[in-house]
Amino acid sequence: MNNRYHKDIYFKHEKELKAFNARLNEKNWKYSIHALDNLKYRAIDNMSILKFIKDIELKETDIFEYYSIDNDIQKACYRIEYIHSDIILIVSKQKCIITIYLNSKNDNHNTLKTELYQTI
Repeated sequence: MNNRYHKDIYFKHEKELKAFNARLNEKNWKYSIHALDNLKYRAIDNMSILKFIKDIELKETDIFEYYSIDNDIQKACYRIEYIHSDIILIVSKQKCIITIYLNSKNDNHNTLKTELYQTI
């Protein structure tokens, strides 16, 4: 069963998230077609963003949402500070960027649907 967790509601799997993050930092980036299309339509300076991502080291503290099957993290959503916006990356355990977009730094999740997430 695929479980969805959000840091504003309930996070567990701390040890697994740390290991997931460490494994990603050892791998090379891959990009889904959806991610590249999304970047093309939603960003202004694609090359700068791709260069920025290429050199970042992911931090588990930047994870705001993740999906797991039992204790196996399948993908995680990262919010990474970038110039005037934040970069949102949804990354699979194979370090494939599933989607990418820019988000306002002051987005405070007023529309977060809490019923979609695990609470225990």
